[in-house]
Amino acid sequence: MYTPKFEITFTMINKLMEIQRSSVIVEQLPLPVDILEQLKKDAKESTVLLSTRMEGNDLDEEAKRKALYRSSDNDKEQEVYNLMKAIEFLDESEVRQLPITEEWIKKLHALIRIVHGRRPRLSEYRDQQNKVGERNLAGFYLPPEPNDVPTLMEDLVAWINSPKTFELSPPIRAGIAMWQLLTIHPYMDGNGRTARMIATYILRRGGFGLKSLFVLENFYDRNLNEYYKALQMGLSHNYYFGRHNADITQWLEYFLNGLAEVYTQAASIVQEKNSELLKVEPELIRKLDIEQRQVLRELVFKQEMLTITELVILLRKSEKTVREKVKRWIQDGFLEPKDPDAQRIRTVILTQWYDELAVDIRKEPERFAYLLGKNES
Repeated sequence: MYTPKFEITFTMINKLMEIQRSSVIVEQLPLPVDILEQLKKDAKESTVLLSTRMEGNDLDEEAKRKALYRSSDNDKEQEVYNLMKAIEFLDESEVRQLPITEEWIKKLHALIRIVHGRRPRLSEYRDQQNKVGERNLAGFYLPPEPNDVPTLMEDLVAWINSPKTFELSPPIRAGIAMWQLLTIHPYMDGNGRTARMIATYILRRGGFGLKSLFVLENFYDRNLNEYYKALQMGLSHNYYFGRHNADITQWLEYFLNGLAEVYTQAASIVQEKNSELLKVEPELIRKLDIEQRQVLRELVFKQEMLTITELVILLRKSEKTVREKVKRWIQDGFLEPKDPDAQRIRTVILTQWYDELAVDIRKEPERFAYLLGKNES
């Protein structure tokens, strides 16, 4: 079975913390559903435009944008269309929570590759040797012999789905899977796009999807030669002379550095959009934190009051923590006890000001969809 060799360095830990920070920002800051959908669309299109450019597609941006959503007899245009279809396959797979299997990878690649005539449902592994890297300055690479590819792919998929692998942070899992697939190079072409999509899918399934707003290629496209050098790590050009059992710590540092950069970029976009939104929010809402907004959502559309037990379940906090929050929220004028004369608070309701706001929200629910979770993706 495939067993990657690497160490967790301080650099990697710092980058993982940056990635986690950005993930929290994107997941918690509310955005209107229409703005969120537009940002997702922009991210998908950027992924296609940059990924195809990295692989040598020299169509200009205008031509690529025209090819995004329509099939073509032109190979370069079809390459663009195929990659967009592959991204849609990722979306569907995520909704269905599909595991990564060899068949899944073959189906993903079948969508990516350019085929004339009837498209096969699955791509078969290469049956000849190929040389990688002729278009970059990092040197060429000879991947494993075709006869070894099926076993190597079987081992990689087994590693991806191993319980021990799931003990690793998703960004590390994604970086290892990407490196190993590119090392095996199971197909004659389309390996880079396939590997980056597998990494993206692992991140999504692992809770680091950033609402599909990040673009891995943003980092690599800025300096392709550095990307290829990072993959090579100064190893022999021949898979069997060291790369088959290489320590990939250097690659993982590079991968996590790039991931932290694109995640920070995505978080900055979300923060900017959220700041624009806050400027037009009612003052009463603007003062609320994430948890208060959750409570407001419940009291506006689901029920008129909340018990302490219900708040514990909603906020996923201990009863002690919830009672401390409720005490503070009462002081802030957000909530009040349903029974003000009771010695111990058991049930809370909105104060008069927020109750009046709730009436207005119910009259215009679409205006507040970003806050209340209506039609969220």
